[in-house]
Amino acid sequence: MRVLLANAHGGDPAYGGAERYVRDLALGLGRRSHEPVVLSAFPPRAEAGVETHVLHAADWRDDRLRRLRNHAGDVASLPWPRLERLLRELRPDLVHTSNLPGIGTGIWELARRLGIPVVHTLHDYHLLCPRTTLTRRDGTACCASPVFCGLRARRLARWAPAVRVVVAGSEHLLRVHRTLFSAAETRVVRLPLAPLDGSAPEPPAAARTLGYLGALTVEKGVRLLLEAAPALAAGGIELRLAGDGPLRAEVEAAHVGYAGRVDGAVKLEFLRDCDVGVVPSLWEEPSGPPYVVREWLAARRPVLVTRRGGLGEAAALAGVVAFEANVPGLLAAAAQLRDDDTWARTREAVPPVSDGRDVERWLDEHEHAYRDAGAGEASEPAA
Repeated sequence: MRVLLANAHGGDPAYGGAERYVRDLALGLGRRSHEPVVLSAFPPRAEAGVETHVLHAADWRDDRLRRLRNHAGDVASLPWPRLERLLRELRPDLVHTSNLPGIGTGIWELARRLGIPVVHTLHDYHLLCPRTTLTRRDGTACCASPVFCGLRARRLARWAPAVRVVVAGSEHLLRVHRTLFSAAETRVVRLPLAPLDGSAPEPPAAARTLGYLGALTVEKGVRLLLEAAPALAAGGIELRLAGDGPLRAEVEAAHVGYAGRVDGAVKLEFLRDCDVGVVPSLWEEPSGPPYVVREWLAARRPVLVTRRGGLGEAAALAGVVAFEANVPGLLAAAAQLRDDDTWARTREAVPPVSDGRDVERWLDEHEHAYRDAGAGEASEPAA
């Protein structure tokens, strides 16, 4: 089966979770003798190891005009002739879309006209919110404007009837978007728990270090961590952070361990050097759970999470401990793990990840979605 995986940043390893999803899916489908092809709106910054076609010469992060064109393209959401030519050239059996800035939802309508089934994966709130987070710049919740955001959402979703199956990593994310895809079949496909590169780390003997790995932003709860850091230290727990973002200067100025942006072997070392992970999100986290929770568990580290959005669904996993999204809630959860008996039970609950069975489960569920969408069935282009 020839599958076109369309995503704003393709499978770029230098970007975020949606890109990792596309890259892992393309490589997994390739191992199963499918023919994955990636469509990226913007030039990738790192090699993904997958055949990739790029729509635009500039990246919106570097080009203000390109950024404005993205927003205008979202509102227009037209079936662009250039995309039609590309679909005719590549002749995929199925189009699987992810984040669509720079591409537009018009690709759904083009696929319908050409008789190509469409599967869409939700990763965030792009279809509902220009900022993709449903938050303001200060991290507080933002109610969608019925004038601008409502009009924009209706424009983006007017081609949604062409989508046959909608996939999301959490029940929460499907629920939020259900009215946009009322005609589609929906299903939750949770991200896989995959072994880390290198030898499996030993579980820590005590909860002495609390680690945060991710974007340094308000909505991710970084300021909550910095506010809690003195009390954590007084209770015998050192806070360590890794990542980059707008709050980097505040993190560097705080009395906490800061490892900067980490990747590859350095990232694995950071995971091993921490005893407990923390995901203190204040926004409605889309996935349940996101990749970072999976990484902490794969490193055999318990992880503390808030119940915001899809993270509430992660609380059912062994080794995951939920806390209220505030400083007292975090301190109470951390204090519990300082108790020897509680720590032993929590640590032992984290299952070792020694093989790729969950990755195969994840790929199986995507193949099922493709079949249910009608991939492989003979079909005539729509009028």
